[in-house]
Amino acid sequence: MRLAAFHFLKSAPLTALLSSCLLSGTAAAAQPDLTNTAAFDRTCTSVKRSVRMTVQEQQAFVICKDVALVQHIWTFVEQGSRRMKEGDPPHAEIALAVRAELTHARDQLRQSRQMLEKIRIRSAADGLLLVPATWVRDLDGDGEVSIAERHFFAIPARRDSPLTVRPPSNERDYYEREYNLKAAVRTDQSDILWSLSYHYFAEALVEMALSYQYRDGVKSDEAIFLAHPDGMRRAHQLLVRGIETSENMRRAVLAERDDNLEWLANPRQANTAFPVPLDDADFRVWGELMRHLIPLVKGRTVLPLGEKMGGSLAALARVCPEGQGFSVPALFADAPRYPLASLNRATWARYCRKIDTAHPASGLNAFIQSYADKPDQADSAAMRYLRRLLWVN
Repeated sequence: MRLAAFHFLKSAPLTALLSSCLLSGTAAAAQPDLTNTAAFDRTCTSVKRSVRMTVQEQQAFVICKDVALVQHIWTFVEQGSRRMKEGDPPHAEIALAVRAELTHARDQLRQSRQMLEKIRIRSAADGLLLVPATWVRDLDGDGEVSIAERHFFAIPARRDSPLTVRPPSNERDYYEREYNLKAAVRTDQSDILWSLSYHYFAEALVEMALSYQYRDGVKSDEAIFLAHPDGMRRAHQLLVRGIETSENMRRAVLAERDDNLEWLANPRQANTAFPVPLDDADFRVWGELMRHLIPLVKGRTVLPLGEKMGGSLAALARVCPEGQGFSVPALFADAPRYPLASLNRATWARYCRKIDTAHPASGLNAFIQSYADKPDQADSAAMRYLRRLLWVN
């Protein structure tokens, strides 16, 4: 094909010249730019999925689709809340509307996830420069952009402080004080894995929700029932892939040697916008957690939930008899038909399996216990690692 094109250009120099000018102009116009609000709007308007997308276009496609999904969900929630205040719609009508929104979210997440699976950033030139604070959208669909909407995608300032949760603010000073409004990131392959793991987890959650449906005219604890068992099995597959991707991401970050506008950074990288610092101990804890989670979620180990459990895990005790452990794949393969009627020991005990050499006991209990039961303090070890894991995956 390249040889034929070469002969064509030799025999038609004028046509080749005109074509080259047109093609170079098109490429320049389509170059993704996510560094300011106007360029972000142009990029998201023009980027389309195709078989000939550049690596940067693939990344822009995912970001623009995800931002549009946030806007869609926010608008749905805001408009739905207003309609509920104006009247009292039937529960069945609300359930149908929520299901339609969840179906839309699942489909959009799937498209983004499938694109992320294809992306391979092999050099710095493939990385996309991002300035998230400039991604401005009217998220609630009221025709105006509030201060909270203007800064929704901004990155919190990097600091090692206790975990705090607060709703979006409409105070401009708050964002100038608490956020890094000039944060810039040059994406690399570990950032793709970071985003991909989040997409696996989000899609799994939506699949679980869509596996169940609401119906009127039955007992309250049977109003929500398992309508699509295959959805739970898909959710399990996505969950496994998400956790495996998280471990691949951890290893990829540790292997990095450059230090160029990083997002998720290892302890040797200082040029990063990641909101919380991660030291060597954090990466070790992350790795230990993955070593427990991956075999547990895949069914290679089972989680003891027996009589002898104590401390912060006591609430989970007495689910499985001694000598047995909870099987995660069993839960997804045979999910409760009526979850609201499944809040008893007998229902959950059916997911217990014998602990043996083929399915040994998971060490996750001891791992969690070692952090959760330390003396209370302003920022305990458990909360410290939770804060990091919320950002990591």
